[in-house]
Amino acid sequence: MNVRSTLLGILYNAFVPRLGRPKETLSELALKTAAQQAGAALLSVGYRLQWIPVRDRIEEIVVPIRRRRPAVIINLCEGFRGQSAYEAQVAGLLELLGVPFTGNSSHALFQCHDKFRTKAILQACKLPTPRCWIVEDERQLPAAVRFPLIVKPNCEDASIGIYPHSVVRTRAALRKQVARVLAAYVQPALVENFVDGREISAAIVDQPEPRVLPLSEISFQHYPDHLPRIVGYDAKWQATHPTYRGTVPMCPAPISVALAHQLESCALQAYRVLKLRGYARVDFRLDARSRPYILEVNPNPDTSREAGLARSLAAAGIAYEDFWRSQVRLALKKK
Repeated sequence: MNVRSTLLGILYNAFVPRLGRPKETLSELALKTAAQQAGAALLSVGYRLQWIPVRDRIEEIVVPIRRRRPAVIINLCEGFRGQSAYEAQVAGLLELLGVPFTGNSSHALFQCHDKFRTKAILQACKLPTPRCWIVEDERQLPAAVRFPLIVKPNCEDASIGIYPHSVVRTRAALRKQVARVLAAYVQPALVENFVDGREISAAIVDQPEPRVLPLSEISFQHYPDHLPRIVGYDAKWQATHPTYRGTVPMCPAPISVALAHQLESCALQAYRVLKLRGYARVDFRLDARSRPYILEVNPNPDTSREAGLARSLAAAGIAYEDFWRSQVRLALKKK
């Protein structure tokens, strides 16, 4: 294939303030940055680009694709009409249109969007994940629980809905936080055993077989002492917030070879049983005995140059431009 004659479509969410939550818009604004950076990388290696910003009309996706027929869609769309739940439907639309696209299938995105369903699959495959419960009514809290627990929206990403008060240590606090999630996010709450330990992530890319990149750890060394150690929304997005300054990424993670092999093996198993492709990230917590637990599995994680995936690519010696070039080739191969 002649790269210079190949047209790629960059599909991403255009920020629409009225569709977002006033206090949780930074993660949505970041999508445009990720699209711009991916586009710049692909332009630099010779591809032609078609920009496809998505707001709240299906025609914004279908019409540009049918008009110019890009060879591959760089799928950076993380929802539709302000709903992250529709991320899988956007990928499904691309599948119906018959156009190759980067990243994960609609099935994988749908499956992993539901944290409780993902954990049920991991547990069925004997992969370690904290015990959890799904709660749709604050009057029906799980009975046999051990504190501390963490409560978060069951179907969100980018740490949306996760704050210091998400970690609860009493039944009254549990009831209050569940009610807060149900009201604010209009979806079930996930109640999970809180693992207070080291946080390590494994980024995986297909090249063309799945490969675990150098592991990355979040250091809590300078985290505020009075707060539970979590990478919540403020820690991930609010650059002036004390928790943001207190969560320092380290890549490669300073861990033993044996532990690294254990985490890599576990991450690859999760990647395969959830039928992921292209790229993904598996987040772990270690307990006091250094036993790993899978917190979340993230298909199509943030690809911006400032995010964990790019950090692991750099540690592996893979240029950002080469990552995107290989993703385009994978998409064409899948076709």
